Amino acid sequence: MIELKIQSIGTGVGVELPSEVLKQLQATVGESIFLEYMADGSYALMKHDEEFAERAMLVDGQMHEEDS
Repeated sequence: MIELKIQSIGTGVGVELPSEVLKQLQATVGESIFLEYMADGSYALMKHDEEFAERAMLVDGQMHEEDS
């Protein structure tokens, strides 16, 4: 587990990501990453993956159809 400290940045707040986290995300300065709320109440930090997003939307759509 990697601890991140909340810091003041200008008029807002932020966290500094260690280089090992950026390496694992395959992310670089200037790219967007996303904090996703998970069903178990936790959060996941991820780089946007268009293929994954499309599959998630399909799954979400199927779940709603079955609930009707």
